[in-house]
Amino acid sequence: MAKLLIMATDESPQIMFDPSRGILDVFGKSLPENINDFYSPLDQAVAKYVENPQPETTISFDLVYLNSASTKRILEIIYHFEKLYKSGAKVILNWYYDQFDEDMRDEGEDFARLTDLPVKMIEKLERL
Repeated sequence: MAKLLIMATDESPQIMFDPSRGILDVFGKSLPENINDFYSPLDQAVAKYVENPQPETTISFDLVYLNSASTKRILEIIYHFEKLYKSGAKVILNWYYDQFDEDMRDEGEDFARLTDLPVKMIEKLERL
């Protein structure tokens, strides 16, 4: 499978998915105008990946903002990985949030409640 790279814009996050290494990184702001067009390539790539995954998969989200439509699409993508996890594969979800950003911390905790994946909450300390 080929790598998937979607560059960030003012309204959409950067996505780097490397199936050969089992790594997905999503970071930035997520409020794209057409949510389905934006997330469909990732959804399709992940659906294909879980059919023939690496022994270990690491998913990292480092978002500064996401709207409700993004939350729904991201959760759908996470559910692909949850199926993989339930089949016995090692899957880790890292959720990064800024030290004083309670909203993004709460989003990560919500994802942890809505999935059986192990979610590691990682607080980023503010640099002076």
